[in-house]
Amino acid sequence: MGVGRLIPWFLVGFLVLAAANTAGLVPSAAHGPLGTLSVFLITVALSAIGLSTDPARLRRTGPAPLLLGGCLWIVVSLTSLATQGLLRYL
Repeated sequence: MGVGRLIPWFLVGFLVLAAANTAGLVPSAAHGPLGTLSVFLITVALSAIGLSTDPARLRRTGPAPLLLGGCLWIVVSLTSLATQGLLRYL
């Protein structure tokens, strides 16, 4: 298995574009339209995930995936809040 199969390429693209923005290579006039485009693309991606969900299969799987998702949501929320609180003091 090659490295290309292990790395999600959208993540590589995100990191490259974030670095380009940090380096000042993205003009400030493009930030607004790019922000609008990003909201649209996230909405499309989440809609596709929701539309491909099979409720019958989800019921057969049981509550474990939903419980795991809920626990992860709590951990991510608490981590985000803690990070924001710590950043105030830096």
